[in-house]
Amino acid sequence: MGRRHRNPLFNPLQYATPQLPTGPPVSWAAAQRELVGYDYVIVGAGAAGCVLASKLSEDKNVSVLVLEAGGDNTKVFETKVPLLFSKLFHTPHDWDYYTVEQPKLASRSLYWPRGRIIGGSSSMNAMMYHHCAKSDFDEWASKYGCSGWSYDDLAPYFRSMERFTAHPDHAIDTQHRGSSGNWETGYSSLTKIVEEGFLRGCQDAKIPAVADVNTPQGTLGSTRFQTFIDPKGQRSSLATAFLSPDVLQRQNLFVACHAYVTRVLFDCLTTKEPRAIGVEFQTQRGGQRFQIHARREVILCGGAVNTPQTLLLSGIGPADELKNHKIPIVQDNETVGRHLKDHLCTSPILAKAKPGTTLDYLNNDLKALPALARWMLTGGGPLASNIGEAAAFIRSSDYHFPQTVQAPRDHTSGDVGPDLEIIGAPIAFIHHGAEKAIDGSNVFTLIPIALRPQSQGTVTLRSRDVFDAPIIDPNYLSDDGDNDRKVLLVGIRVCLQIIKSAAFKKFLEPIPVNDNPTSYWWPFSSSNIENITDEQLVRFMDEKAFTLYHPVGSARMGPSPSTSVVDSECRVHGVKSLRVMDASVFPEQISGHPTAPIAAMAAKLSDMIKERNRAASLVNASL
Repeated sequence: MGRRHRNPLFNPLQYATPQLPTGPPVSWAAAQRELVGYDYVIVGAGAAGCVLASKLSEDKNVSVLVLEAGGDNTKVFETKVPLLFSKLFHTPHDWDYYTVEQPKLASRSLYWPRGRIIGGSSSMNAMMYHHCAKSDFDEWASKYGCSGWSYDDLAPYFRSMERFTAHPDHAIDTQHRGSSGNWETGYSSLTKIVEEGFLRGCQDAKIPAVADVNTPQGTLGSTRFQTFIDPKGQRSSLATAFLSPDVLQRQNLFVACHAYVTRVLFDCLTTKEPRAIGVEFQTQRGGQRFQIHARREVILCGGAVNTPQTLLLSGIGPADELKNHKIPIVQDNETVGRHLKDHLCTSPILAKAKPGTTLDYLNNDLKALPALARWMLTGGGPLASNIGEAAAFIRSSDYHFPQTVQAPRDHTSGDVGPDLEIIGAPIAFIHHGAEKAIDGSNVFTLIPIALRPQSQGTVTLRSRDVFDAPIIDPNYLSDDGDNDRKVLLVGIRVCLQIIKSAAFKKFLEPIPVNDNPTSYWWPFSSSNIENITDEQLVRFMDEKAFTLYHPVGSARMGPSPSTSVVDSECRVHGVKSLRVMDASVFPEQISGHPTAPIAAMAAKLSDMIKERNRAASLVNASL
C-alpha cells in the first residue's frame, strides 16, 4: 500500500499511477504489476460510500480506497447547522444539476441539488430519518425479484446503525429503535406553529396522529419527524457517523477528495466476461489522467445521476448511446440510465402566519445573532430545526373532492403504504430556500409530494467528458392517464383542508376579502378557497413544482439484464468485480425519504461482500 498518508483526506495523486503511455491495462495481471492497487475501490463518498468504506475497512487484512469528487465535509459550517442546509445549494459542495425542459411543467428546467462533498446529499439535504413503508421493500422482493431486500431483511440493519436519543416530550415505544449504532437520531427542534397548528390541523382534517412512523406498522398518519440531528444540535450525516476521525485513522482506509472518475477499467481478455480491474480519474478538466488497480472489486456509489454516467463512460449501457459517443462497448445494457423516478412536489402552499410564529425572522442577520449564539453554546434553539419538522403520510385514493372529476388510481406498495406526503415547515421555503418572504412576512409552508410516481425518466451522456453534466430528464407528469398529476391535486386540496382547520387558523392572518394573486396565500386569489378549480391548481403546479431531491432507479436491481442493471447482490450484469450501491439500484420508488434505506442497504451489502469473501477463502483453503 505504500507509506501511510498523514492527512486522512489525502491528495488522490499521492496514491495513483499516471495513465500508461500505451493506454489502459489490458489484463488483471498487468494492472496488478503496473498500477498502485487496493482491494476495494469505492467511487463516491456519498451516503452508501461512507457506510461501505467504514464497514469493509473493519477487516484489517483488506485495503479500501474511496474516490470522492467533492471536498472535506468537516470544514463546512453549513453542514453542521441543521437550519442552514439550503445555504449549501449552488455552492462548490453542490453538483448544481438542472433537468432538461419539462413539457408538463411549463417547459421549465428544474434545479436538482446533489451533494458533492464527503457524505454526499446526507451532508447537504434536510435530515429526515425515515424507514418508509414496510410494503415498499416487500414489493422489491415479491414483485421485482430482488430476494434478500424485504423489510425484514433490512430491519436488523436499520436498528444496528442507529443510536436513538429519546425525547422527554415525545414518548415512543423504543423496541424498534437502535441504541448502540454510529448514526445519531432523535427528535429535534419543534416550533409551536408546527406542533399546535399543523399537526393538530392534520387531525382536524381526519389524518390520525402516529407517534413513530419508523416501525413495521407503517407510515400512514401525521407525525413529528425523526431526524439525524445529534443531541448537540448538529447534523449527524453518514460521513460524521461512519467516516469519523477514528475510522479515518485506520491504516487500511484511504479517502481521496477532488477525484473525478472518468471510467472503470476492464480486463476483456483474460476471462470470458469483462472484469473490473480498477478506475481512471482526473482532478481537473483537461488534466492528466491517473489509474488505480482494484484487486477485488470496484463499487460505484455515485447516486442516481453520477452512477449511470460512470457506467456509460465505462462502456456499459445502451449500445446505440455508446456508439454515438464513440465509447467502446464493454456490455450492452438498455436499462442503464433508464427507469429514473423522482419525488415531485407541487408549488409550496404558503400561508401567511401571525407575526412571531415562524422562523422567517432568521433571514435578518441581526435578529439571527441570538439564535446563532444559542446554538453554538447549547446546540438548541431554532437553528436546530430541520425546517421540515413534521409531515402527514396519506393515500390519495382515500380522498374525494367535489371539485375533482377523476380520482387517482391506487399505486401504493400495499395497504399501509402512502402515495402522498405533506411536509409542514415553519418558514417560507421558496425556490429551494433561496427566496425570502416578501415584506418580512411570516410564512408557513405546506409541501405536497407524490411519493409513488408512475412517470419514468432518463440519465444520458452529454459527452465523453466527465466534467460535462449528464442530461437529466425526469419526464415529470408523463405517465399514462395523468395519474401523477391527479395525486398531487389531491395533495393540494388536503393542504387546503389543513389550513382551514380551527387549530391551524389560530396561527394565521385572516385572508383579506380582496386578496390578490401576489399575496402569500398561494394558490388562492380569494377567501373562498372551495371554489378553486382543478384547472387553476394545474396552472399553479406547472409554474412552481419542484423536486424533493429523491431520484432513484437509474441502475436498478433485478434478476434479468433485460430489465435491470445489477443483480440481487448489486453486481453489474455481464461483468465481474463491479457493484453498485446507492439509490440508483432501487427497483421502484419508495414512499418516503431514502437516506436511511440507502444506509441500511449499504451495511447489508458490506456483510454480503464479507460473507462471500469468507466462503471463497474456505474453498481456497480446502484446495
